[in-house]
Amino acid sequence: MKIINALSALVVLAVVALLGLRSCTLKVRPGEIGVLTEEWGQGLVQKDYGPGFHLDIGPLHSWAVFDSTVQSLSMVAGSPEGALQVKSADGATVTMDITIKFSIKPGECWALRQELGTGNSYKTKVRNEALDALRDVFGGMTTEDFYIPEKREEKANMTKTALSARLDGLHVRLIDILVRDVSFEESYEQRIKEGAVATQQADVNDALRNAAFYRGETQKVEAETVAKVTVIRQGLEKTRRELTSDNEVIIAKIQADSERYVVEQRADADLFAAEKSAAASLLVKNAEAQAQALRQTSLRGPGAENLIALEAARNLQLTTFTLSTLDTDLLDLGKLAEKLGSLDRQSK
Repeated sequence: MKIINALSALVVLAVVALLGLRSCTLKVRPGEIGVLTEEWGQGLVQKDYGPGFHLDIGPLHSWAVFDSTVQSLSMVAGSPEGALQVKSADGATVTMDITIKFSIKPGECWALRQELGTGNSYKTKVRNEALDALRDVFGGMTTEDFYIPEKREEKANMTKTALSARLDGLHVRLIDILVRDVSFEESYEQRIKEGAVATQQADVNDALRNAAFYRGETQKVEAETVAKVTVIRQGLEKTRRELTSDNEVIIAKIQADSERYVVEQRADADLFAAEKSAAASLLVKNAEAQAQALRQTSLRGPGAENLIALEAARNLQLTTFTLSTLDTDLLDLGKLAEKLGSLDRQSK
């Protein structure tokens, strides 16, 4: 029982200690910077305190907490600051919607606290410096210049440079200046619109004149191109005809040469054939003469009578021939030939 009571007492003491410690600390949240002033010590501590728990003993410590994120100063219609109005160089009132992005420089929040105090007093100072810089730069523009986005952007960059230098002394870093909208007095706006329309119409007329000029140049180039193409085609046609004529002459010569060659070859062939035919005829005649001479020689020999009788028998043209087997022995060819020979000699 005593142990339980002791543990309970320890828990109570721990809770009291934690509560006491919590009451003696300050929590700096993410996106915040703490600045400490030691009331009974060195005074303002030259240090920025980041997110976390820091010792805060009531009568001894005084804390100021600032926003460390990127902040916006909006000068637009309907905002607490209202839109920025600037007098142009030609006396017109120009209303501008502008947003300025800035933040406290890291490590210099304690200096800002020392010079500008606590709370949002530094934001008022930033606004005043911004108004002065914007009016100085944009006030040098003519009303017509405000209609040109490039010139507005150029002036915005000039304002950014000038305002950055002003805010450096306030320990504030300028991030950007955004020009969202520009409006004018109705009379000036109408006049500028008419001038812009006239300028645009002049530009259109210049463009039309340039188009007509270049159209003429284009037609001129096209005509010259057509003429050059015609000359080239005529030259090609002339060359083609010359080549064709030369080729026809060459072809005719080749044909004539080939025909002459054929005639010459045919004549040589005919001559050769005639010579061979004559030689063959001569050989035939010589052979026939030799055969006749041999025939005559054979007729003067011992068998001539038999040959004559045989030839006589071959030459007989008898339709009916009666031969007696009693008088003639058909198997005795000699006698039969003799009889035929006697018949031949009798006919002679």
